[in-house]
Amino acid sequence: MNAGRFYSKPSHSHWIFHKILAGGLLILVLGMPISASGQQPASPEEKKDEPEEPDFGFLGSSAYTQVKQTLQFIHASLYGTRGFRDAGGRRNEDEYLFFQRAEYGITDRWEVDLQMPFQGSRTRVNGVAVAGDHGLGDMLLGIRYQVLHEGKAPVAMTMGPQVIFPSGSAHKGTGNDSIGLAWDFALSKDWRGPVFFYADANYHAFPRAADTTPNSTSRFTLHGVSYATTLGFRAMERNCGGVHHDIHAYLEGAGAWEQEIEPGVSTGERRGKLTWQVSPGIRYGHLSQRQTLIEIGFAAPVGLGPNGPKQSFIVQFQYEFYFHPPK
Repeated sequence: MNAGRFYSKPSHSHWIFHKILAGGLLILVLGMPISASGQQPASPEEKKDEPEEPDFGFLGSSAYTQVKQTLQFIHASLYGTRGFRDAGGRRNEDEYLFFQRAEYGITDRWEVDLQMPFQGSRTRVNGVAVAGDHGLGDMLLGIRYQVLHEGKAPVAMTMGPQVIFPSGSAHKGTGNDSIGLAWDFALSKDWRGPVFFYADANYHAFPRAADTTPNSTSRFTLHGVSYATTLGFRAMERNCGGVHHDIHAYLEGAGAWEQEIEPGVSTGERRGKLTWQVSPGIRYGHLSQRQTLIEIGFAAPVGLGPNGPKQSFIVQFQYEFYFHPPK
């Protein structure tokens, strides 16, 4: 699979992001008065006998925002590797990620998100580490608005802007040394039966990404798109003594096209890279009488194509609580 190469330093590529951002903001603003008329999310009391609402996936996320004055913490640990043989013997390219995310419901439709990754990579030859680095990645702050709710619309739809802060390091491979802007979009459909579905897409741009070629002061504009779809199955939903237990099974597919800078002799080259993954996963959830939700899950993504890890595993933990539990 050839993602193509881009040799020239861009001079007018900022307009791409500006047009996408402007279009998204226009849809958001126009959708607010439409969605506000008669589409009120169900209260916790109305939802107590319903199955647990599907939430953040392993590879993707849903369009369901946090309920007002609820806070959710999400932690995911990921390890992935791709092995192959070369002249030096057996070679493995390893990647790992410790991912922290917090979501807070300003209202039932407005949600603010904070994301902080710690990531790294390592090269092993015949089982011995020969190179590697790690560090804090680029942090993200975003806000999402639920334009459509399934109470009145056939699907739930959420979107919003994000700002990516250059807390990572381009030379360590954990960032781009440039502030970034992004737009997030998600659709979800929950039939309130055994099956639910959601899909999401994210466009992001870094206007001044640093060239990692030694002694180079060049800057590049990098664009990227990531997307994922999730098919979920409610394997178990059970109430016992006021406590709700559930087991959800997932089948997810995800892909990304991202530009990166390949170091050169005097200056780097911008190139695109495609990655694809499919992943089965399973999650157990425990919802207490005080509406405190604890979930733990495991997924095993498999990489398709020549880029990215071939085998991975994810362990994910989620904790959600009300600041003022419903009576």
